[in-house]
Amino acid sequence: MRIWFFLLITIGILQASSISTPLLTIEDKRGAIEAPQLKVGMSGFVVRHFDATHSSIIANARVTQISPSSNRAIIEFSNYDGLRQNSLPSGTWSPKVADEVVIAYDYGRALLIAPNDDAYLALTASIPNIEWIHPDLYATYLSHEGHPTPLVEDFRRFCTSGSIGLLFVQSAQTLFTLDCKNFTLLQSTESVAQNQKAQTPFYTRVPKIRAAWWGEGSSTLENYEPYYLELIALSNPKNKELYALYKAKFGEKSALLRHFELKE
Repeated sequence: MRIWFFLLITIGILQASSISTPLLTIEDKRGAIEAPQLKVGMSGFVVRHFDATHSSIIANARVTQISPSSNRAIIEFSNYDGLRQNSLPSGTWSPKVADEVVIAYDYGRALLIAPNDDAYLALTASIPNIEWIHPDLYATYLSHEGHPTPLVEDFRRFCTSGSIGLLFVQSAQTLFTLDCKNFTLLQSTESVAQNQKAQTPFYTRVPKIRAAWWGEGSSTLENYEPYYLELIALSNPKNKELYALYKAKFGEKSALLRHFELKE
């Protein structure tokens, strides 16, 4: 049975091109930039230009605070491992004022976690200007890792190695949009769909994901929806909008609300 979705895609994350801007100030492992249309949780990196023809990525960057009135944002730095090569030396540079900060560089590439093929086809067709990375590739990666239940770290590593910026998760008649490298929720969009049995761990044409002998992620995922809703909550414990969404959908006694660090 075909599923029909009615989506209200509103904000510019889905059509946003990368934003490049100089680093204005530095304080410890944080810095300030000036750029419009940023959201907390958006990720990128810091580039050091050594001369006119030589440059290198020297750190990860993640937006932690924004001031819409001034278009200023605070970013947090962390070690960049996207181009790690153990056989070659790596630099020990720290970000400094005037370095280039690039945000949302790979937001044009996305991975969609959907419960079945109808949902996957309907959603990918409804969202333009996205290069969709097929979930078969992710399932193959999980099989290599021995994780039939995907972990947040699996998403991060896969998206970092494949230059994939966004992760979409369809669950509870909601399309969640997350930064794939840090699992921060960027937006949630209501979608209406007829109920249909969900494939676990997600829609893929890979017949079986190999399981490791032991360890986190090695067990088989039994139920699609509760797992991803909990994973998103655990990664966004201070998100008031997400808390309100879960409360409205599942009620005040929902176990999902226990994962939030909020005071009402």
